[in-house]
Amino acid sequence: MTIRNILVPFDFSSGNTIAIEHACALGEQMHANIHLVYVLSGGQNSDLHRQAMERLMSALPPSFELQNKVFREVLYGNVVHELLNYATTSGADLIVMETRGRSGLAQIAYGSVAQQVLKGARCPVVLVKEEMKHTESTGDDASNKYETLKASESPAIDLLARAISLRASDVHIDPLDASHYSIRFRIDGKLHNYCSVDLNVVERVMHQYLTLARMDLADPFRPREGRLILPVSMRDTEVRITATPVAGGNAMALRLFSKENVFMPLESLGFSETELSKVQQMIRGAEGLLLVTGPAGSGKTTSVYSMLHCFGGESRNIVSIEDPVEFDVPFVRQLNVDEKHEVTMTNGLSTLLRMDPDVIFVGEIRDPEAAMIALRAANSGRFVFSSLHTRDVASTLTALRDLGITNHSIAGNLIGVVNQRLLRRLCEKCRSQSAPSEACKKAFSESGLPEPVEVYEPVGCDSCRGTGYRGRCGIFEAAIMDGELSQAISDDATEAELRRLIRMRGIQSLSASALSKVQSGITSFEEAMSARWM
Repeated sequence: MTIRNILVPFDFSSGNTIAIEHACALGEQMHANIHLVYVLSGGQNSDLHRQAMERLMSALPPSFELQNKVFREVLYGNVVHELLNYATTSGADLIVMETRGRSGLAQIAYGSVAQQVLKGARCPVVLVKEEMKHTESTGDDASNKYETLKASESPAIDLLARAISLRASDVHIDPLDASHYSIRFRIDGKLHNYCSVDLNVVERVMHQYLTLARMDLADPFRPREGRLILPVSMRDTEVRITATPVAGGNAMALRLFSKENVFMPLESLGFSETELSKVQQMIRGAEGLLLVTGPAGSGKTTSVYSMLHCFGGESRNIVSIEDPVEFDVPFVRQLNVDEKHEVTMTNGLSTLLRMDPDVIFVGEIRDPEAAMIALRAANSGRFVFSSLHTRDVASTLTALRDLGITNHSIAGNLIGVVNQRLLRRLCEKCRSQSAPSEACKKAFSESGLPEPVEVYEPVGCDSCRGTGYRGRCGIFEAAIMDGELSQAISDDATEAELRRLIRMRGIQSLSASALSKVQSGITSFEEAMSARWM
């Protein structure tokens, strides 16, 4: 029997949990859509409709929601009539419902409803007794894949909790059509559709986020950035918010940071032994500028904060000026750029320099002013960290020149550049060995690396939600700016000449670093070749 659509009547009782578990198990096996339907007796009521939709939003396990299409409907009228009518119009192939109802939003006794639906339905009906619910296990993600999160009183907090449970780094909320918004999660660097939400529900969710960020609700016509003030139960998570008007409504992006994924030992970031030795040599310096570069989402924040953490236990005064402050660091005195209150990069750094700093972190270099500030701080005898969007080490030097920094200043103050990307890790529970393809062999040969005898490929299992990947690791190009490189910069060498000199010094390219991860079985060849700006 082919099952494409499964209807689950809802009354928000405890018995619905086991009905959902059965429906999710069948839906996963059959690749079927799930239809959650709640019926309100009486006429339409916007407040009750919104409340019901908010409850339906938290009804399904996050992992199932991510991988399957889900429809939510709030109907009005006679419960049995509306359920049977919806089953017909939606093309339901199966109805799953529990037989002992509790009072829901509209005080519906689903026990008697189940009998009437069983008699009137044109498709099979599975009746599940509440007593059949088993004890929930407490193992890994695979054993708990049908366990729902406890619904929060706040739909906004509930959505964040779901994103965190799926290891999402970003949440995107965007207009879909006149009455719906789409919600997407970025997991391991890839965007996944999570669900669509009614306009009246998502407006409240977005309003809650703006309130948590203490943003001006009366000024929705310009882009705004901030940080959410979260409940104590989520104190290990930081969320940065960007809200902006777009065609069709308002869009919102939430960047999620977890302390355990920000302050990491350098050894766990993915550096090879040679790269790690170079980075450690850079941060042992007493003065100069160290740049961490790469595109947005390449892990620069984690690398910078992890490097700063190396100084955390030492007797050093560490300060930062950021726009905005991305994560609270207890051992760093952080200053947030706030032009509304006349705190700019320029006068902010002037203030920090009077605080007797040993180490300064200047947030992302976006313009000539920020570049000049970073070099000026390095030239004052301080150790300076900063970040920049560039393709590789050689293009970083070109970018600094384009920002108006002289060759003499670059050569005299830049002590090192770390360029990076993030690759998805193969799931260790399901990866499989295979012979390398001809394209793989050719890539290794062109990079000067020995061809591997075997490589690993993604398969997919419950642990990785069928993707074949779980988690990410970094690939790096790390160069210390000394000797020949500094002289070449002073002599105005071109980007191509600098890149050639970097290779001659044995510094591994990003492509070679990615292929080394393939050789070690950490990632696949296809994933290694997918990294941007390689």
